[in-house]
Amino acid sequence: MRSGAMRVTVLSSAAALSSAAVLVAAGVHAPQAFARERVEDPCRALGQGKTRYEPGAARHVVFAVAARYGTTEVAVTECVRAGRSWKTLLTAPGHVGRNGYAEPGAKREGDGRSPTGSYSLTQAFGEGDPGTRLPYRTLRESGDCWGSTIGDRRYNRYYRGTCLPADENLSKIMRDGPYRQAVVINYNRPPDSPVVQGNGSAIFMHVGAGRTAGCVSMERSVLEAVMRTLRPHDRIMMGTSQALFRP
Repeated sequence: MRSGAMRVTVLSSAAALSSAAVLVAAGVHAPQAFARERVEDPCRALGQGKTRYEPGAARHVVFAVAARYGTTEVAVTECVRAGRSWKTLLTAPGHVGRNGYAEPGAKREGDGRSPTGSYSLTQAFGEGDPGTRLPYRTLRESGDCWGSTIGDRRYNRYYRGTCLPADENLSKIMRDGPYRQAVVINYNRPPDSPVVQGNGSAIFMHVGAGRTAGCVSMERSVLEAVMRTLRPHDRIMMGTSQALFRP
């Protein structure tokens, strides 16, 4: 679901972000809210078993953490598995749904909220592959769609053709900017779960510098740096600090 300048911190790690580090270390400034709302070290919590969700087989986990329900600002952190611990690759500000996060299990179509939970990342799309290991779909100038019409068999699925009025016109949104790069978050869809009509659709990480209709947005350079490290079945954990971390 679509919808500054930002300061990005890239931390060294095994060669995972060697080229990306140069790309995202541009000296732009962070909104004050980003610094104020970073209330947890996600990678340390992951290594200490203090997350409410398990990483499973993921080698990389992306966190999008809000300080509380109702806020649209989040801290985006990417962690990489290093033996029994997790190291921080990247931190940056981002945004979620215009009404913040939904409580676990409460996300519904059109509510302007982002889902809370842990979801796999298995595919990406946009105007051109930035070098990701995820299967990548290069969008055409027209005809690429994502179902958001409740009751339609294509609900929360990609399809090619004439987009229904309530569906996402991926091609148009790419031309407008947000879907120049995007990663599919497998909320309410396989392989994480069956599709449930009305529980929300088209949840992506995508390009943007402001609140969304339910996705996670971040600056393009940040997203592309993350995309270059991702492999199928890496994960995103998204929600408020209280929903994601144990005391």
